Amino acid sequence: MAKNYNTTDLSPDQAMERHIYHRDQFAHYLRWTHILKDAKIGDDVVDFGCGQANLLEVFYRNKFKCNSYVGIDIRHKTIADDAAKFASVPWASFYEADLVKNYLDYSQFNGNKVCAFEVLEHVGKQNADVFLENFKACGRDDATYYLSTPNYDPRVGAAGNHTYDSGDGRGVDVQEFDHYELEAILKKHFDIVDKFGTFASQKDYKPLMNDWQKQMFKELSRYYDSNLMANIMAPMFPDAARNTLWILKRKPGDIKVPKNSKPASIDPNPGNIDDLL
Repeated sequence: MAKNYNTTDLSPDQAMERHIYHRDQFAHYLRWTHILKDAKIGDDVVDFGCGQANLLEVFYRNKFKCNSYVGIDIRHKTIADDAAKFASVPWASFYEADLVKNYLDYSQFNGNKVCAFEVLEHVGKQNADVFLENFKACGRDDATYYLSTPNYDPRVGAAGNHTYDSGDGRGVDVQEFDHYELEAILKKHFDIVDKFGTFASQKDYKPLMNDWQKQMFKELSRYYDSNLMANIMAPMFPDAARNTLWILKRKPGDIKVPKNSKPASIDPNPGNIDDLL
């Protein structure tokens, strides 16, 4: 069994408040800002495995107005808290659902940008196919999908909360995919449009650098520390990164077929976001 690690078990906002600066946490911020960069006013955004709805907060705090934001998560308290916290955001709604079950009609959401950040490693490797199909169902035919998850490296090990018994008969085991294992699974369900590393160790990407990347690294590392260099250089080396953001589209001819049932959202308690953040 590979060793476990869990050195940054803090929510990103708490980490920043406590002045904890680590490459894993920076990777969270930069994933959200990548969506903010790509998004257009009036987009319909689905956050598949939304957790504390940090992506929505990035939109809200940067005065970006979606046509709709839908957050979906399995945890009742998380969804109830999100719905209360963002009750004053009229274009946001939240749904409690198990992402690897089919009792919810995910096709009703019809987003044009669908995100799943750091979720796949929490659902059990045997559930990857149904997870990806439900993830895909949340988007319209021309939707862009964004999925990030760790790349398992046995030399490094997996985070403690990514190693567990998922009930598939293997017992306690690592639930992260390695880069090429996941790539093969993704190709079954999507066309891969692009991919970016979100953070990477210098020892992994330095041997892959060309001359201009070496010069860039040399100049930037005069100012930035190793944590920031892990994030700044990682997008150019997705295959060697500790975590990869995959940009996906439906395959040609993969047409969405909606179901008949319509889900009910959590009814948020009245409140003001600025009082709760």
